[in-house]
Amino acid sequence: MKLNSEVTIDASLEEVWGAFEDVQNLARWQQNFVSYAQKSGAPGQPGSVAELTYEEKGKTVVLTETIAERREQDFLAASYRSRYGSTLIVNRFEAVTASTTRWTTWCNFKFGGIMKLMSVFAGKAIRMRMEGDMQRFKLMLESDLAGAQR
Repeated sequence: MKLNSEVTIDASLEEVWGAFEDVQNLARWQQNFVSYAQKSGAPGQPGSVAELTYEEKGKTVVLTETIAERREQDFLAASYRSRYGSTLIVNRFEAVTASTTRWTTWCNFKFGGIMKLMSVFAGKAIRMRMEGDMQRFKLMLESDLAGAQR
């Protein structure tokens, strides 16, 4: 299943990138996020591996993240594996103006086992989750910047 989404954020490209790559922010914008553990490599750099843990309806879900490609402030691609399947996520950041940034995400989900069948019915929920995460990120960053009164 392939999905893409886009959001425009009232913040500079530098501010968006800084907030996006800061793992301390994950709990603030990713629903059900529990923890992040770096396993190998330099965090956020190509080839690095980390584990992200989430609580989903009373069950622990662990994703193994491998950074595939990174172009500072513009592009980050990573693959995620779990017992349910794999996902490739590509994030692109573009300056619209000096104080506005467009964030576009493309996701390619490949499910295994029973999730392959369930994904047919869960497509709308997965899209809503992805778009909700992006909106929470936008709100987090814009609220932080408003509080700091740039």
